[in-house]
Amino acid sequence: MDDVVLAPELKEELVHFETFLQRIGFKRLEGAVWGILVLAARPLTSEEIEKELALSQSAVSQALKKLVHFGAVEVRENRETRAKTHVAKEDSLSIVATVFRKREQEAVLEFRQMAERALKKTRNSDSPSREKRLQSMIQTCDMALAVMDFVMTLVVRGLEQQYPSIVKRLPKALELVSQTAIPFAEGANQLANNIASKVKENFLKKITGDFHAQ
Repeated sequence: MDDVVLAPELKEELVHFETFLQRIGFKRLEGAVWGILVLAARPLTSEEIEKELALSQSAVSQALKKLVHFGAVEVRENRETRAKTHVAKEDSLSIVATVFRKREQEAVLEFRQMAERALKKTRNSDSPSREKRLQSMIQTCDMALAVMDFVMTLVVRGLEQQYPSIVKRLPKALELVSQTAIPFAEGANQLANNIASKVKENFLKKITGDFHAQ
C-alpha cells in the first residue's frame, strides 16, 4: 500500500475544505478529515487520517462519525485485512440533501412555525410594518423549503446522470419563473389598488351625498 496519502500540492488545499465546512455549520477539523478523503486516491483507515493530519484517535473518530451521519463519508471493510476504511461519497449533491434533511430543513420549519405563531398573535394590531415583516419571514422560509425539496427530490429519484443537464437548464427555468411571477405580483397589486381606490371613491361619494342631503 502506498504510504503517501496526499501529495504536498494537494495537502495545501485542505484549508479550503476546513473553511467551507465551517461556514455551513461543521467544525474545521471535520472539514480537514472530509477534505483528505475527497482528495485521497484510495480509501483510508482512521490511523492513516490521524497520522496525516496529526490528530488524536478520538478527534478523528468523532469527526468520521459525524461525517458518516450526514452522508459525506461511508465506511468500507477491507476483505483481506478486515480493516475498516473510509471514503468520501462521490455524489456531493446527496451530501447536501442529507444536510438539508437532517439539519437545515428542521431549523427552517421551526422558524416558520414561530413566525406564523407571532403573526397570529399580532394580527389586526396597529403595526402593519410588523405584520409585513413576519409575512416576509414566512415567505422566505417557504422559498428555502422549496429549494431544499427540489435538491432532495433529485437525489431520491436517482437523477445523478442528469445533473449536468439540470444545472444547464436551471438558470433558464428560474428566469422563466421570475418573469411569470413579477407580472402576476404587479397585476395583483394593481388590482388591489384599484379596488381600494373604488371603495374609497364610493365611500367619499356616500359621505358627500349624505352631507348635501342634510
